[in-house]
Amino acid sequence: MRKRWLLLLVAPVLVSGCSMFTAPSAVKSGGTEPGTTVTGGNEWLVVAPGSATPSPRPSTGAAPTPTATTGGFLPLAPVARPTPSATCAADTPHFNKINALTVEPGTTSAVVSWYNVGGYNLVEFRITATSQDPVYGEQRDIGWVTIKADNPCGYLKATVPNLDRKTGYVFTVDAVVVRRSGDGTHAATIFRSSVVQTK
Repeated sequence: MRKRWLLLLVAPVLVSGCSMFTAPSAVKSGGTEPGTTVTGGNEWLVVAPGSATPSPRPSTGAAPTPTATTGGFLPLAPVARPTPSATCAADTPHFNKINALTVEPGTTSAVVSWYNVGGYNLVEFRITATSQDPVYGEQRDIGWVTIKADNPCGYLKATVPNLDRKTGYVFTVDAVVVRRSGDGTHAATIFRSSVVQTK
């Protein structure tokens, strides 16, 4: 007896198949047939026709050329050119700003120069270059050039080797200082160049 009742309940589902679970084509596409009332979850949908907007126009004039003060990752402070003096008071590197770095590119190397403010806790400078012409796969690591801070209140130079020809690089100088607490060292970028192309 139970099997008969179950068959009577399941038979309409089997006969109608999936069609009883699908909505009419007009409802599926978001509209209704004329004279039809939509009930259920679609009542809250409101469709309004849009209007085309014009595409933005390109600005006129030549594109600005990146410079040491506008290029790079962040705005760079203008290059300060203090006069070296043997009697100047040594300062400590300021990590709250990144100054522009002077770079003279060669074919497979470049010479960078920056002003060393010195400081009682200054240990060394580390210089590197990052290629701006990425290649497929793992990027080549240029490595670090380390310069001891032996010339406070004067200009320092360093040569960065192992560069690729005709490649854009961003050069950075990090200062390494002893922490004021005396617990280890701290390094941060204090000079950075805009993109410089090797020859």
